[in-house]
Order: sequence, then structure tokens, then C-alpha cells
Amino acid sequence: MRWYENNNELSELLNFVESLNEDDKIVISQHLLQIVVNECNINIDNELSKFSRNDYSYQRWYDEVLDLSTSLEILKNLPDAQKDYVVKRFLSEIVMSYAKEEL
Repeated sequence: MRWYENNNELSELLNFVESLNEDDKIVISQHLLQIVVNECNINIDNELSKFSRNDYSYQRWYDEVLDLSTSLEILKNLPDAQKDYVVKRFLSEIVMSYAKEEL
């Protein structure tokens, strides 16, 4: 089981994102990264330095979009309450993106 499958809402959101075309994935991923970094008070430089120490290559579908991969790596290590908050905010960003016809 993948880590995000433990959260039904997050799993459903990621299934939705996976179904998007590449351009839409990029738009959505930028929103997600902004939520994770700005609203969860994440120091992005510290987080990126942690990733750079990993010696393995990522080959997951979401690794094709750098902002999405980065966001999910950060999200994976957040407490459940913060994950739930990010999921709700991410869902609202997706809805707003459709309303603004960005997607």
C-alpha cells in the first residue's frame, strides 16, 4: 500500500491529478506546493536538501512533475492534522482553478 492510500481523500485527489494532462498537472502542482510551503510553514530549502541526500531515483507517476513530487515528499512527513488541512485546501484550489478555467 502506498503511503497516501491511508488517507481516502488524498488518494482520491491524487487519482484525479494522475488523470489530468501534463499541463494541468503542472498548474495544480504549483498550487499544491504553495499550500504546503506557505500555509504549513515549511522551509523549502531544508526540505530540498533532505531530498538531495537520497541516493535512489524516483520512478513514480508523480515524479514526472517536480512541484508535485516535491509537495508529496513534504506532505508524506507532515502530521495527520496538517495533511488533512492540505488535502482540503488542495481540493478548494482545484475547484477554484476550474472556476477560473485554468484547467
